[in-house]
Parts: sequence; C-alpha cells; structure tokens
Amino acid sequence: MRAIRIIAWRELKALFDQPTAYILLVVFVGLNSFLFFRQQDAYGVASLRPMLDFLPWLFLFLIPAVTMRALAEDSRSGTLEVVLAQPITELELLLGKYVGQLLFLLIALALTVTIPLGLALGTAPELGIVVAQYVGAGLLATGLAAVGVWASSVTRNQITAFIVGVFVMFVLIFVGLDQLIVGLPPRLGAIAASLGVLSHFSQIDRGVLDLRDVVYFVT
Repeated sequence: MRAIRIIAWRELKALFDQPTAYILLVVFVGLNSFLFFRQQDAYGVASLRPMLDFLPWLFLFLIPAVTMRALAEDSRSGTLEVVLAQPITELELLLGKYVGQLLFLLIALALTVTIPLGLALGTAPELGIVVAQYVGAGLLATGLAAVGVWASSVTRNQITAFIVGVFVMFVLIFVGLDQLIVGLPPRLGAIAASLGVLSHFSQIDRGVLDLRDVVYFVT
C-alpha cells in the first residue's frame, strides 16, 4: 500500500507540474458550467441533470487527455524499466498510476461544486440526490480512468494512447445509447445495455444508485 500511495502522489504531482493540467481543469469546469446553465431551463427542474447528461461526453476527451502519459511516456523514455527494477511489483505500479490519475479527475469533479451551489441560491435542490449524483459521477470517472490507463499501457506514444482511449470509451458510450438499444433485437439490446456506459449511468444521473451500476463502474 505504501508503494501505491507514493506512486499515486508522484503521479498527481507530475500532472499538476504540467500547465496542460490547469488548462484541462479550466476547460472542463467552464464547459460544464456553460452546458448546465444553457440547458437548465429546458429541464424545468432544480437538478444537476443538465450537467450530468453531458458528462460522459466531456469525459470522453478529458480522461484520455489526462491518462495518455500515465505509462506511455515512461515506456518511451525508458523510465518504466528503471522503476520496475526497484522493489515494486507491476500491480503496485499500475494501481499507483491509476489512483494518481483518478485523484486528478475527482479534483476536476470537485471543482464543479460551484454549479450546485449556484443552483441552491435560486432554488432548493434535494441534497441527497445531489450527493448521489456526484457519487455516480465519481464512479463514472473510476471506470473510464481504468480504460484510459489501459490505453496508455499498450503503446509508447501519447497521441496513440489518446486515440485508443477515445475510441474505446466512445464504443462503450455508444453501445449504451437508448436509440441503439431500442433498434436492436431484444437479446442483442440486453447485451448492449449491460456493456454500455450510458445505460448504467442514466439511473445514476437521476440520483438513483443501483448496486448493479456501482459494480459495473468499479469492475
């Protein structure tokens, strides 16, 4: 555990040592705020749904942009071999890298708390639902971050890792679209729903936490 904590901390620090990290945070929070307040009237209720409905699509680009360096850069520079020569297992290295990336994403989510705070100034959103929605958003980040780190592990090129990450995440999001599931035969539709991100996230973004959805994102 100590090795994982050290690697995660170094990974998080390395992310914040790059100006790109701050640009990503500003763009992510800015887009969330813009999309939320632009769509709020269309929903007609005091809810985070306008933000959460777009969140998987924002994560589609944010997460690969964050995770693309995780292992690809170390592999390209030869640092990976040096690290693995230390008294540390591959699993500890992988988990440490993953936790560091995930912490950055959770910080990005935490910065959007200004949105529900702004919402609370004019309305009275249900606190329990808001908390459940943020927990769900964290679970979404947990699942997709694993895909991003995996994409970074299969190549030495950051750009390739980004493209692979975006592609795999897009497939996972696309197969969960209601329009696709409805148009498929029942058996194929059920398979697509079980694999798709959106079919599991749709309940969560309404503030409903189902154990099956939690297990999906964690595993």
